[in-house]
Amino acid sequence: MRFLVEAFDIETDFQAFVIELPQGCDEQIKAIMGWKEEPQGWEGYDLSQPQMQAIEELAGRSIADRNFYFQLTCNV
Repeated sequence: MRFLVEAFDIETDFQAFVIELPQGCDEQIKAIMGWKEEPQGWEGYDLSQPQMQAIEELAGRSIADRNFYFQLTCNV
């Protein structure tokens, strides 16, 4: 599974940037998101602040910014 964090401008709703998370992080993402079942590969999820912080740790970089809202997408 390929996981992407998508950032959208809070004023325009336009996508500003995308960050691909490291390969092989499926179990960590599943725990962060609280999933009980495996994603299908077409979903998108709004990220809460605690989820965003955990994803930043997983990605090894700062991502959050007040000017954007973030979604996690699952891609096959």
